[in-house]
Amino acid sequence: MLRDLVVYTPMYVTFFWCIVLLIPNRKNNRARHFLGFFMLAAFLLYLCHAVFFKASPGRYLWFDPVYTFVSLSVYPLYYWYIKLLSIETDYKWYNLRMFLPAGILFWCSVGTYLIMTPVERDYYLTSFLLKREGFLSASPGVLLQEIFYITGRIVFTIQVVFFLVHGRNLIMRYNSRIADFYSNLNNKTILWVKTLLYSLVVTSVMSIIFMIIGRTQFMDSTVLLLIPSSVFSILLFFIGLQGYMQNHTVVDLVVEENMDAEKNNHKIYNQDMLKRKLLKLFSEKKPYRNPELKITQISEELLTNRTYVSNLINSEFLCSFSDFVNNYRVAEAKELLADSSYDNHSLESISEAVGFGSLNTFIRVFKQAEGVTPGRYRSRIMQEK
Repeated sequence: MLRDLVVYTPMYVTFFWCIVLLIPNRKNNRARHFLGFFMLAAFLLYLCHAVFFKASPGRYLWFDPVYTFVSLSVYPLYYWYIKLLSIETDYKWYNLRMFLPAGILFWCSVGTYLIMTPVERDYYLTSFLLKREGFLSASPGVLLQEIFYITGRIVFTIQVVFFLVHGRNLIMRYNSRIADFYSNLNNKTILWVKTLLYSLVVTSVMSIIFMIIGRTQFMDSTVLLLIPSSVFSILLFFIGLQGYMQNHTVVDLVVEENMDAEKNNHKIYNQDMLKRKLLKLFSEKKPYRNPELKITQISEELLTNRTYVSNLINSEFLCSFSDFVNNYRVAEAKELLADSSYDNHSLESISEAVGFGSLNTFIRVFKQAEGVTPGRYRSRIMQEK
C-alpha cells in the first residue's frame, strides 16, 4: 500500500493539474493553459516510472522511448511557459524546434527496438538499464540503444543549464519591464517562477544522480524511493498552484502599453525640463498616493511619452519607476510615523495613506529602504521623544 502511494503520487499530482489547467478556455490565459501541457508531459514521465516499478520490467521497454521523449521535453515546455509569461503574447510555433532532440532520440530508440531481437532487448534491460554494466555488448542493436540512452542524459544535462540561464534572463527582463510600468507590483512579477526554476535544477540534479545510481537501488526499497517521489510531488504541486494563481502576464502589459502608444498628445522636453516637471508633480500633487499608479498616468500629466519618463528615471535617479514612486511613499510614511498625531493610527492605515497596495508590501519596501520595519522605526522615534 505504501509503495503504491509512493510510486503513484507524482502521477496523481501532475494529472490533477493537467486537468485543472487544460480545461478552461486558453484565451483567458495562454500561459496558464500551456502549463497544462507541461503537467501532461510530467504525468507521462511518472507513468513510465510507475510501469518500471510496478509492472514487469519487460513491459517497460515499450515505454522507454516515451520516457526518453518526455524527459527531454519537460524543460523545453517549462521554458516555453516562461516565454508566454514574459515575452510572447501568442503561441510561436518556431518554439517546436526545442523538441528536436527529444523527437530524434525517440525515433532512434523506437527504430532500434524494432530491429533488436527479444534476447537483445532482455540483455539491454537487465545488463544496462538495471545493472548499469556499461558498454559490454557486441550486439550493434544493444550498443546503439546504449549510445542513445547516454546521449539523452547528456542532452538533458545541457538542457538544465541552457534553460536555467535563458529562463532566468527572461524573468529578470520581464520583472524590470513591469517595475518600469507599474508602481504596485503585487501579483504582477514572476519572482516565484525564478524560485521554481532553481528548484527544478536541484531536482534535475537529483534525477541525474538517481540515474547514475541506477533504478535497481530503488526496486526493493520503498524508503529510498520515497525521497525522490516526495520531492518531485511537492515541487510539481506548487508549480501547478502558482501557475494557476498567476493572472498577470505580458499580454496584460502589452495591452496597457499599446493604449498609451495610441495617444497623440506627446510633447518632447529636454531632460532637465522634464526632470523639473516630474519632481514638481510628485511634490505638489503627490500622485504616489494612488496605489495603482502607472507610468502612463504620469506621462499623461506631463503631456509626454512614457518612454521619456522611464528613461529619465532610469538614468537620472538610477532606479525603476516602481522604486522611484516607493521612495516618495517611504519618505511620507516616515513623516507620518514621526508625527505624534498619527500615534494611534495603525501601520495598515499609514500604508494606505501613502499609497502602498498592502501592509506586507509597505513593511518589505520600508525595511529595504531604512533597514528596519516601520513598527520598529516608530518605536525608536517614540523613545527619542
